[in-house]
Amino acid sequence: MAAGATVLGVPIGGAAWYRSRHVHVDLYSETVAVTGDSSRILVLPGRAAEVLPGSRVLRGDPDVGRLHADEAAWLAAGSAWTRTGPRADLVRSALLDLRALLLPGGVAVAGWSSGWRYVWPRDAAHVVAALAATGHTDDALAVLQFLARVQPADGWFEARYLPDGSGPPDRRPRQLDGVGWVLWATERLAAAHDDAHDQSGAARVVQSLRPMVMRSTQAALDQANRPTGLPEASPDYWEIQEETVTLGTAATLLAGLVAAISLFQRIGDDTMSRSAADGAARLGSAIHRQFGRDGYPRNLGGDARDASIAFLLPPYVPDVQPAVVTALAGARAGMRRPAGGLAPGEGWKQDGISWTPETALLALAAASCGDTATAEQLLDWLGHHRTAAGSFPEKVLHDGAPAAVAPLSWTAATVVLTVATLQRPTTPSAS
Repeated sequence: MAAGATVLGVPIGGAAWYRSRHVHVDLYSETVAVTGDSSRILVLPGRAAEVLPGSRVLRGDPDVGRLHADEAAWLAAGSAWTRTGPRADLVRSALLDLRALLLPGGVAVAGWSSGWRYVWPRDAAHVVAALAATGHTDDALAVLQFLARVQPADGWFEARYLPDGSGPPDRRPRQLDGVGWVLWATERLAAAHDDAHDQSGAARVVQSLRPMVMRSTQAALDQANRPTGLPEASPDYWEIQEETVTLGTAATLLAGLVAAISLFQRIGDDTMSRSAADGAARLGSAIHRQFGRDGYPRNLGGDARDASIAFLLPPYVPDVQPAVVTALAGARAGMRRPAGGLAPGEGWKQDGISWTPETALLALAAASCGDTATAEQLLDWLGHHRTAAGSFPEKVLHDGAPAAVAPLSWTAATVVLTVATLQRPTTPSAS
């Protein structure tokens, strides 16, 4: 990012605006490649030349020709906008990352390094939304069907799942936000059918997923109907134990209930649609009253804000509220990191590391609010900090070097959604 640039009015250039302890994290891989037996292999750092340029195919694989043709055909089957315009290379990289991390049976793993080779409902939901936006609706539906298979009767999801769907890999606590994520993602897929003038297809999608939609909606309503109007404390995308409710959980449930209004309308269930609307109104009012009075902090009653403010803006909810935009702009000052990206929140450790998922989230929020300049700046930053093989890493060090997992599905999916949003008219910024 150039010196003197601004993000929603916040200056981000210059060497003196941030001080931190500069922590080093290795880059675990340049990318992940598809092989002839339909498996995946990590391409180690410094070995990007082993992959065909602009591809996720190993040069030396015996089936390299077929693999490259299959990859090209999959890309060509997507929406035309993905192959045109100044961001076509960025979208191609993101889609190739998503395809490489999508296994048969709708298994959308977050990454391919050993600690990330699991299905997180959050990451998978964004993969669904990105695939739906790019016309890969069958793949998107398969991911939702996997989530439906692993969801228990009470609607709550585990933090993450083994790729075979047999359950969680450890004793990490369940996360309430998964309930909201799957509802939001299902509506994004249904809306993609609408965009293709296939309303009957949208209804069929919802009907096929009705048990998951019902379980998720009821779980969200149970939380919205608590005395405070806010859900109970639960880990969210930070994946740490919480003693108080976080905005990351509350806002995600709100997004899910808003989505449920439309989902039930699509299948003619007016009773559940009205219940979802009532729950969304109650939850939304509680969020804006109780979190909003303190500037939308991460934890209720706290003062440090985080990237979850973006979940209170499109495309997660339909309306742009000026107070939310103002809060998100203010949070950026405490989230900035030396390389130009953002940390997950103002209270995150001072290690000098930028996180690409949160940076992409704020790009998406900016694009959805009509702040094209900010969205473009952040997309430029994400594009400039890919690995040598073109994949999006999880982290970027203080000196701009990509680090940790690459690729990461949440980042890739959010990049796709940001560019997709920039392709169509957006709500004017309320800043």
